[in-house]
Amino acid sequence: MRRRQAQQEEERSKVPRLSAIRVGVEEVRGGMVAARAQQEDPSMAVLAASIARHGMLQPIVVRRDGQAGRYVLVCGARRLLACRMLGLKRVDALLFEGSAQAAAACFLEEHATRKQPHFLDEAHVIEQAGAEDVQSCCVLSACEIVRRMHMMALDEETLAQIRRGGLSLEQAEPLLSVPDAARRREAASIIAERGLTPRQARRLILPPVSSPSADGEDDACKGTSASKRRAIREAMEAADAIARQLSARGMAATVAMHSQDRGVCIQIFMKNPETPMQEKAAH
Repeated sequence: MRRRQAQQEEERSKVPRLSAIRVGVEEVRGGMVAARAQQEDPSMAVLAASIARHGMLQPIVVRRDGQAGRYVLVCGARRLLACRMLGLKRVDALLFEGSAQAAAACFLEEHATRKQPHFLDEAHVIEQAGAEDVQSCCVLSACEIVRRMHMMALDEETLAQIRRGGLSLEQAEPLLSVPDAARRREAASIIAERGLTPRQARRLILPPVSSPSADGEDDACKGTSASKRRAIREAMEAADAIARQLSARGMAATVAMHSQDRGVCIQIFMKNPETPMQEKAAH
């Protein structure tokens, strides 16, 4: 019995301890990854803005350096860099009292188990909290919130298929242009099974262009049809570019495409600041 208790106490003594402290930003050096790569990440500006508005929701993790009053970063390189971008002097941290090997293991495990929430889960959270209220206190652009809310207009079966297939927001957005529910679900299945990129997903959903040929298409007609499809794809990409430019200027915009009068209609929807976000845009 005593031997077992001694073994248990020995095992517990090997478990690294964590304690909450406040550290100076300039007292923390290094990290497991190069800071230069982090600085080129465009999402750093969003993280910095979030910390400025809400504070740092998760402390960084550090361990003591050989020098007095200095620390080595274990986890939280992006958070620490964002704090430096904001000019903060001191931040909350967890002091990791363990070996360098244990610190490396914690870094690897923390990143290996990290998983982004599905965009449908994000849309559900926005819907429950109220899109307008979320937008008023969120550093994400209005366009990012609107994009997620638009996806909630799809039928339940399509949403379930999107989730089962693990489609990203960019892969699933073209489904909004498909009016028929059966075709929509079929397209979602194909995108998931083939692992199509967002651009390939748009090409898959692009409605066929009618050809002027009667009984059979010759090579010239086929070339004309391909040219029309290419022109429509280019127009869709141009509309996407315009929507992104509008969103960057604070005017949330999204693009939709559908068949109309034996042709194709491409629309750019802009959110009216005076209209509640929950209202659906008329198609």
